[in-house]
Formats: sequence, structure tokens, C-alpha cells
Amino acid sequence: MNHSKVAADKVTFTLDKMLAAGASVNMYMFEGGTNFGYWSGANSGYNPQTTSYDYDAPLTEAGDPTDKLMAIRSVIKKYAKIPDIPMPPATQKLAYGQTQLTAYGSLYDVLDKLTPYGPIKTDYPITMEAMQQNFGYMMYRTTIAITVKNTTLLDIPGIKDQGYIIINKVPMGIVNRNKPTGLNVTVSKGDILDIVVGNQGRINYGSLIADMKGIISNVTLGGTILKGFEIYSLQLDEFVSNIKPKSVLGFAITRPRHQAQLSVPTLYTGTMPDLPPDITQPRDTFLKMSGWTKGQAFINGFNLGRYWPARGPQITLYVPATILKPKDNVIVLFELETAPCNTASSCTVDFIDRAILNATVPSKH
Repeated sequence: MNHSKVAADKVTFTLDKMLAAGASVNMYMFEGGTNFGYWSGANSGYNPQTTSYDYDAPLTEAGDPTDKLMAIRSVIKKYAKIPDIPMPPATQKLAYGQTQLTAYGSLYDVLDKLTPYGPIKTDYPITMEAMQQNFGYMMYRTTIAITVKNTTLLDIPGIKDQGYIIINKVPMGIVNRNKPTGLNVTVSKGDILDIVVGNQGRINYGSLIADMKGIISNVTLGGTILKGFEIYSLQLDEFVSNIKPKSVLGFAITRPRHQAQLSVPTLYTGTMPDLPPDITQPRDTFLKMSGWTKGQAFINGFNLGRYWPARGPQITLYVPATILKPKDNVIVLFELETAPCNTASSCTVDFIDRAILNATVPSKH
């Protein structure tokens, strides 16, 4: 996957031709943007869009002018009078530096707080929309009621969009609407099966625009339809907004692993470095997620969007100065898969002064 880029000379060549012909011009995109929260959509296929909507636009995601903007301005001058006013400068950026994170609690440690009203009980899975939830994450739970002697295929053909298979609080693997929707598992009668489902963005154009989320059809184990589900609507944003600086739960974290590559979804938290003494007001910055895998990032309760550096190409998330305070800025990550936290020194993120939107290696950077 590559970040969208169009060379400035191609843009100006086409613009010159259009204006010479007397045509009207509409630019998409003229200013880049950000899919904050859960607002990143998807293209038909199914290809989730990145959190950044910078689009290599004449004005960046942070609203900064580029050389491409100046080239476009030079072409327009040939056909129209342009006000003789100075170009606004780029906003000041700040590399706040490294932030140490601590495991706050796993999904199971805070499940009662993420779902204060408890689960909805149904015979069969129902969609996210039927749960009156528009975005984010849900967990489907059922108790295995059949006897299974051998490793058996757990199949979820209606997974929309990605599901984390957890048995007795131990992660087993991942299913995805674009990949095999089934996973071979070893289970016994009475085991607890949890499926944590993430909405990765709805297809936002074309004939497939009715893109329902959650689990939209039956779940089978060895061909037998599973019944008796409890469905948890995870109120992640509401819970995260109440996490305070340097707060911890104060008990052992439930974080079992089936393999080194996968842990149960876990919340991590930390406090950003304060402003340097010579700077009095917050500045734009970029949250660099190298080493982390996939999840959701929050600062001061504001949902920055999804990070997914393991897939790329986007490695940083844009952090506007308007959501920051001079000090005690709380960062929370909801890491779905694997955190780089085997040691305290590795459990960190960095705040840098530039965007990294087109990394070439979709792994650890």
C-alpha cells in the first residue's frame, strides 16, 4: 500500500490546459485532512482507508502550504489577478519526544466499565447497526455447547471487518473479511469463545455502500451453527475520556498470550512530556507508532484515529495543537494485537515534528 501522491508538474500541466480552455476547476483534495475517530472509510474491494487523508494535497493535513501550492498559484496568475498578500506560514511543529507507556488493563480487566449496561443476549449474532452502534468495536461471546474431539474449523463468513478469536481469555488468531474467515481451533464443551470485532470503515461509494458491520451471519464450529450469544458494545471513547494522568488500575493485568505475535486487546497509557520552558503554548506534533501493531489512539480523550504501522504506509498520526494542554496530556492506546512492551524501555511512543505517511516497509520501523 502506498500513500497517494501526484507530482506537482502533472497537476500544473493539467490545470494550465483547463484554464486555457476556459473551464471551471474543482480540486480534490485541495487541503489534506484527517479521518479522526472512526471516520476512515473504505474502497470497494475491500480496502480500508488510512487515518490520514493528506492526499499529497497543496495544503497538507496540518494545513501547511507546499511547493505544489505555489506552483498552482503561479499557473492561476496567468489567467486571473491574485491578491498581493503574503502566504500564511506553516504552523509551528514540536518534537515533544519520547513517552513511556504502562499497561493500564486488558479488555477483560475493564470489560464491566466498557459495557456499563452489560451485554445483549441473542440466539444468533446481530449486526453492529442492530446494536445501535455506529463505529468501533464489539465483542461476541458464546459458551461452546457441543463436544469437539479434534481441531475443528471455526468459521465466521459474515465477519465485518476483522475478528480476534479468543478462547478462555487466550488469543488464538485473527479472521478477516478479505482473508480466510475461518480458523482451526481446539475447544472443549463448556469453553468460552469471544470474538472481538472491529469496524475498519464502511465502503463509501458504489453499489456496495450498504456495508453492515459486526458479524452479519451465523458462526459455525465444524459445520454446527453456534447459538446463545452475549454481545458487548464496547464504549471505548466514553471510558478513555475518564482516564487521568498517571492513573493505573492497581491490580495484575490479564494479558495471556497464545503466541508471541498476539495478545488480548489491552489499554496502555502515559503522559506526554511537558512543553520546554521557552515555549508557552502547545504546538502541532505527530505521534509515531513504530513497533506497535494495530489499534486506536487517544490524547486527552480525543480519538486521533486508527494506527496500523504493521500494514503501513502511515506510521504517524497527526496531533493538532488544539487538543493539547501545556502539560499533563494523557495518551491512551487500545492495542488490539501486540505491543512492544517486553521491557519497560521498549514500551514507548515518540512525538516528532513531521509526518511519516509513506513508509516503504509494512512491518516494524
